[in-house]
Amino acid sequence: MVDVVFLLIIFFMVSTTFITVETGLPVDLPDAQMSVAEPANLPTVTVMKDGAVYFAGARVSEAELVELVRTEINRSGNSTIVLRADRELPHGTAVRIMDLIKQAGAQRIAISTGG
Repeated sequence: MVDVVFLLIIFFMVSTTFITVETGLPVDLPDAQMSVAEPANLPTVTVMKDGAVYFAGARVSEAELVELVRTEINRSGNSTIVLRADRELPHGTAVRIMDLIKQAGAQRIAISTGG
């Protein structure tokens, strides 16, 4: 029984991906005990605590976000998008932004953490 529990813990640790990425926008990222570093060259969506959305460092509207993410996915062929959301951002806003990223065609959303 202990072996099964241990294997489940290992499975969840390996299958969960958190990203630690440093960019120029000052976002108070949530902390994570277990995080896995991913390449820093992935497209990044940053959401500030006031709900302002940035893509690749430029402020965009939610409607523009979908088009820009779709264009980037088609250009690079990489369907992983990094989401950097402030720890004080309301949960509903974060979920809405994640939904917009998925609508744009992202297959995977990596959540950036503070470490």
